[in-house]
Amino acid sequence: MLEKYVDLHIHTTISDGVLTPGEVAEYAHKEGLPAIAITDHDVTDGIEIAMEAASKYGLEVVAGVELSSEYNSKEVHILGYYMDCKNEEFQKKLALFRKARYERAKEMVERLKNLGMKIDFERVKEIAGKGSIGKPHIAQALVEKGYASNIPEGAWRHLGSGGPVSVPKYKLRPSEAIDIILKAGGIPVLAHPAGTKVDELIPQLVKNGLMGLETYDAINPPSVTRYYITLAKKYGLLVTGGSDCHGKVKGETRIGRLKAPYEIVERLKEAKRNLKR
Repeated sequence: MLEKYVDLHIHTTISDGVLTPGEVAEYAHKEGLPAIAITDHDVTDGIEIAMEAASKYGLEVVAGVELSSEYNSKEVHILGYYMDCKNEEFQKKLALFRKARYERAKEMVERLKNLGMKIDFERVKEIAGKGSIGKPHIAQALVEKGYASNIPEGAWRHLGSGGPVSVPKYKLRPSEAIDIILKAGGIPVLAHPAGTKVDELIPQLVKNGLMGLETYDAINPPSVTRYYITLAKKYGLLVTGGSDCHGKVKGETRIGRLKAPYEIVERLKEAKRNLKR
């Protein structure tokens, strides 16, 4: 019997991805994945759209989200799975984070203008559409105006942290992000720990209610994956895995490249059932 693999960390146009939720479902199906998770930043609107598109393929879509927090000036992302997306308090929190993203993006555009890069915030909003506005949308506007040759260059050369147009993010502690997900009935997971490099924080996060580590990562060598699997076992955490795909259909983070076993989804479902008891 062929091994089944999943991708539980995918972004869509509803936040800062370049594929629509429907396109994500289509690509996942073409890659032979039995299950995916939509984990847009601060927004869950893409989940039902993806589920509807996935239904014709027999593809399972896990409800997910990604929240940004900060610890010792490091960005720490917390993934949530199987939350109640209709939870009113949860959605109020997400709306607050999206408003902060909007104001931050607006300020970045003003700073770009002061540096002579005349892009229109209305155009940035058009690019974002119904999505949660962010750096990739500003970067695309920079590309359209000829200030950058591609979106990664626009995002990192012009908009990178510490640069002249950098604007501080809404400050959320990792413990707060975990609490928000738990109160919505979800399973909080530390995203890409190898990239974040906050291993010393993990014991405290476990005390705060962290339930999993994203051990399978598209860019991790096998030795790093094994290390975080061992760490997850040490603290009694679930292991999860995802590409963190933002729209590439080729390369390191494309949908389907990651080999995270389907068993992960079964363990998440079991954890969700236990939360309800």
